[in-house]
Amino acid sequence: MKVFLLLALALPAFAGITIDKNKDIQEIKKMTGCYEIKFQSAETFAYNSGYDFYDRYASGALEWIFVDSEDKDSVNIQHILVTPHAIVKHWRQQWDWEASNALDYRGFSNWNNRTVKNPQGNWVQRVYQVDDSPRYECSAPWIHTDKKSFWECTANAPLPRREFSIRSDYNVLRRTNRHEQTSYGHVHDQDNVKVNMLENGMELKLAMEKSYNTYVKVDDKRCQPARDWWKEHKLFWRDVVKVWDATLYSRPSIRFDFKKTGAPMWSRLFALDDKFSTMPGYNSELATQEIKDLIESHIVE
Repeated sequence: MKVFLLLALALPAFAGITIDKNKDIQEIKKMTGCYEIKFQSAETFAYNSGYDFYDRYASGALEWIFVDSEDKDSVNIQHILVTPHAIVKHWRQQWDWEASNALDYRGFSNWNNRTVKNPQGNWVQRVYQVDDSPRYECSAPWIHTDKKSFWECTANAPLPRREFSIRSDYNVLRRTNRHEQTSYGHVHDQDNVKVNMLENGMELKLAMEKSYNTYVKVDDKRCQPARDWWKEHKLFWRDVVKVWDATLYSRPSIRFDFKKTGAPMWSRLFALDDKFSTMPGYNSELATQEIKDLIESHIVE
């Protein structure tokens, strides 16, 4: 048995897999630039014969993806959508090298701050919503072979934006996320399971889903409006990130009511952005206090 385990642990080395932090960072940064994106999702299999499959989903847009901050152990990447009618702050992903903690979504707008087992060689990808509230986090290594580089990990997440307003039959999307470089850009490949998680901890699986998001690189000039928009709004959203970091990772768990005050939290934060980013001379101290008050008003004690 001991020999078998040793061989199993050593197998990646024989398969041409390497762990290389510098290479990892290069691959993470390759995801930046201006992209034509296409999101596609389809339910594939059901766990019971009576399940009524939902229609396939597809959408597309232009998106500017860039490194907003980094240090030797972290890369923070912001996404901004460019639409015919507006510039929209989109999701954010932060990559932390050998991080010791990651948020675990447990349904009911509740995240547990859990310890990462065996973080050596791993990157925690932390994914945040448009208002920088938490979405999902997962720890895994980037894998480099002679033919491809990819990162893959499974984590619980809230319902995707395409379904959260129209579905009530499940409350957790168990996502297996795979990020892989391609000849045209990169792909976010997902194998998902839709789960109804009960208060007592039991799980009822409804259906499997395949999602395939492609990012085709185009001329950076097409995303210039997003770059210009960020210059005017970045100070506010950087303060939002600081408040979120202090709020999310300083306690063992946290639960939100995102509509506790009536209006959704994201719309209230976007309104604050409009307020402070249009003022002559950005007031970080005042903005930070209002951001903190707003976020704390949505926390369920």
